[in-house]
Amino acid sequence: MTPQSERLLAALEAEIKSISKLEHTLARTKLVLQEAASRLRLGTNPELIMTTLRLKIPHETTLALIERVDPVLSSPVQPPPSVSERRPET
Repeated sequence: MTPQSERLLAALEAEIKSISKLEHTLARTKLVLQEAASRLRLGTNPELIMTTLRLKIPHETTLALIERVDPVLSSPVQPPPSVSERRPET
């Protein structure tokens, strides 16, 4: 095998490995999304579903999903101000 053939073979094998990892990620994401859909059909709170998705699936997928569903859900939830941060009433 020539050096050029060896380099090409190495590049092809690296790409195949990369695609295999991507396939695994996509299959896992698909399963998580299918489970979320089932939970929604059973009446689970949509905000709980979105929180779960944020934790379990790739960030890019979560953002695309949120933007399609509801821009309000895409903004992070702000915790209420602590007692020390509140202004005294006058």
